Amino acid sequence: MTIEFHTPFGKVSEKLLNSIRKEIMELSHINKKISRAEVMLKEDLDVTRGENKICEIRLNIFGETLYTRTRTENFEKSAKDALKELKRLVRQQVKKQTETPDQVTSTVKV
Repeated sequence: MTIEFHTPFGKVSEKLLNSIRKEIMELSHINKKISRAEVMLKEDLDVTRGENKICEIRLNIFGETLYTRTRTENFEKSAKDALKELKRLVRQQVKKQTETPDQVTSTVKV
């Protein structure tokens, strides 16, 4: 799996990046089909105070993309909230893939 970090302002600690990397690796244990993760940590320059730290995470799972975006007062909280939502989405997707379909259709004529 490839994990890319984009930090346009460069004001993100290595400790936070390692924490996010660890959490994404845990997601790959839930769903083995995750091939790529892109993490964008940026500031909203239009908002001067308060909730101007944004964390966007995009997971590529063979054939699908999961995306979360959170905005809070610091990068740590934004990343924590985004990862929490992403974990919920990954579990939901795995559950959907493993449950049996409501109706089985066949193209074979009997």
